[in-house]
Amino acid sequence: MKYECHGHIIADGISYAESMARHKNGVDEAYVRTALKTAAASGIGFYRDGGDKYMVSAYAKKIAGEYGLDYRTPIYISHKKGYYGGMYGRSFENMADYNALVREAKTLGADFIKITVTGMLDFADEGKIMGPVFAFGELKEAVKIAEGEGFAVMAHVNGAAHIKEALEAGVKSIEHGYWPDSTVIDYFLQTNAVWVPTCAPVYNLINAGRYQQTVMQKIHDAQKTVLQQAYTRGVLIASGSDCGACLVKQGTGTLDECAILDGMAIDPERGNKAIERIFKCHLAE
Repeated sequence: MKYECHGHIIADGISYAESMARHKNGVDEAYVRTALKTAAASGIGFYRDGGDKYMVSAYAKKIAGEYGLDYRTPIYISHKKGYYGGMYGRSFENMADYNALVREAKTLGADFIKITVTGMLDFADEGKIMGPVFAFGELKEAVKIAEGEGFAVMAHVNGAAHIKEALEAGVKSIEHGYWPDSTVIDYFLQTNAVWVPTCAPVYNLINAGRYQQTVMQKIHDAQKTVLQQAYTRGVLIASGSDCGACLVKQGTGTLDECAILDGMAIDPERGNKAIERIFKCHLAE
């Protein structure tokens, strides 16, 4: 069985705008069924969605069993207003708003909470990190609120300093984690958190001609170096392709991620099992 530990079933890996338009006025159920069928045909038995703003992953969760998929979702990303996350989520301005979003996700059937700690990388500007979003104390409070409702936290975060803060704050998985350095390794080991590096979105763009090849290669190589060190030292690394992202299609994106990790001599089995164990609604236990 293959694991997709970070995907967005709402998106097709071809056009973000068209993907959003497809569901804007209601979930396109035929599309979701086709995407789930594609995932199953690729050997995927576990799919952890990163959420969306149109309830597409919520619908996918309801029917995923028909395709033999164990499907988990936060329903939507919870993000600070004015910062990254609007692509797939709902915003908050303060901790009271955030608390309300966590409670709403709970009523909608969320399995965990996803937050954004930093923004994306600006591939057109040497891979510069957009963000950060939280002050450390606020980040700790966000994790505490989620855990108080029985949820583990999945965190979108890039940059070594921000990765370490997220781990110190108590998040259970680091998503992406681009621009790490070797200092993050001890933090992963101390917290037993899982790293889901989503290598495919960067790797698949190296030779695509959309951005400078040298920039994309540099981002990939920096992550690869630390990933290999981390794996050697026992860090839990899981396979999640960020399928739905540019050039990372449903099904094939998962296979791409597995091949990239295999090329690094990284076996994600332990990390995948940890994701499966941790990111389920504790209330259902």
